[in-house]
Amino acid sequence: MLPVTAGILSIMGTEPYLLYFGLLVGATLGGNMTPIGASANITGIGILRKEGHEVSTGEFMKIGVPFTPAAVLSGYILVWFLWR
Repeated sequence: MLPVTAGILSIMGTEPYLLYFGLLVGATLGGNMTPIGASANITGIGILRKEGHEVSTGEFMKIGVPFTPAAVLSGYILVWFLWR
């Protein structure tokens, strides 16, 4: 996504740093809601499968959906305090 962001911003004539930061925060905090949203989720589910535990998407989302808004809110507050 970094080359895509750089391409869009070069067309706009804008420095890319702000959108790079937004991409970083969004990719880090928002990917934990679904099993395929982050590479760590895929790896964790693969390890669980290897150990004989099957995790369905619904089971994963029962935990991921409540924790993702909490992580996003915490990240938002931290970013706001550091760069307000």
